[in-house]
Amino acid sequence: MKILYDYQAFDMQTHGGVSRYFSELISHLPQNIKTDISVIETNNIYLKALGKEPAGTLYKNFLWHKDSPIKHFMYKLYYNAKNGAFSKLDHTPAINRFESIKLLKEGDFDLLHPTFFDPYFLRFIGNKPFVITVHDMIPELFPQYYACDDIQIIHKNITIPQAAHIITVSQQTKLDLCRVMNIKEEQVSVVYHGANESQYIPNENDKDFEYILYVGERHLYKNFNDFAKSCIPILKRHKELMVICTGKPFTDSERKMLKEYGMENRFKHRFVENDQEMLDLYHYALAFVFPSSYEGFGLPILEAYKAGCPVLLNHASCFPEIAGDAAIFFNMNEKENNFEEQFETFYYLNGSERNELIKKQKERLKRYSWDKSAKKSAEIYQRFV
Repeated sequence: MKILYDYQAFDMQTHGGVSRYFSELISHLPQNIKTDISVIETNNIYLKALGKEPAGTLYKNFLWHKDSPIKHFMYKLYYNAKNGAFSKLDHTPAINRFESIKLLKEGDFDLLHPTFFDPYFLRFIGNKPFVITVHDMIPELFPQYYACDDIQIIHKNITIPQAAHIITVSQQTKLDLCRVMNIKEEQVSVVYHGANESQYIPNENDKDFEYILYVGERHLYKNFNDFAKSCIPILKRHKELMVICTGKPFTDSERKMLKEYGMENRFKHRFVENDQEMLDLYHYALAFVFPSSYEGFGLPILEAYKAGCPVLLNHASCFPEIAGDAAIFFNMNEKENNFEEQFETFYYLNGSERNELIKKQKERLKRYSWDKSAKKSAEIYQRFV
């Protein structure tokens, strides 16, 4: 059996949950399953770790090594014309999309697993089946943030109903998908994410202060602004406590908000360059806080578990399903915000109580493995080949 994975998630992300999911899945599939990834070159860190050429390699080796306007012009002209993109001769060639279409036309695969929802492949797949993964239903569930003609919603409505089978990454996402898109439950299987199973050995702590850790995006439904506001009395009460945020640098509006709160020096942004650095941030944090209103799975929960970091979660979406009793929950929504109270309760736990929480987290982590995820995915593939 041979599975073809397309380029979409890997062109969308240099790193992140969706592309990491697919790279881990591909890496852990049973040995009797062959795979092909329609990516020639990439900036995605996970695919580069699997041996894919870095983005720009094709251009670098085109005609001559030295960069020049004429080389750039000829590169665009040659690859767009070669792949029939005559209306886009002056555009940077969509090399990986071209590769996907080529492999789809050749048909040397048994099943396609597209890595996102663009329905471009439907014209070329013929009678081959495809399985698709739905990571969340965020655009559909938050119309206050996403227009009804959002491109992801449009693509989902075209692609998902035509799939041979659908994978979701949590029971919550399955329920949301079936309700919103009127999909039958028997068409959907839940396959949880896994945890990175490599050994983790902490580096020496390079910070001389206690900190709360916030990971990832901070926009819209992520509740960062409410979280920051809730931290004001906590940080005033605990003078040495800081908040470290990863992800993109603070926006102008975020910096303005923190300055208005008098907290611009208590919130620090930290660039993270690799898994070791990220795990160290978790390991030495007082706690990892995840205030989001909705996630499809919440992979940072497992990262925190692995690093031995206490986890505080908003009691929302899939978080109770994924964490069970291995977290401290708070409510942060339109009706209630008791984060400050729950954090203070956590802060004054004694050593044995904190150790009990960490013990529960380590036990919960055993439920999640990429080997299990890949095995279950392989079983689904087999049903439709």
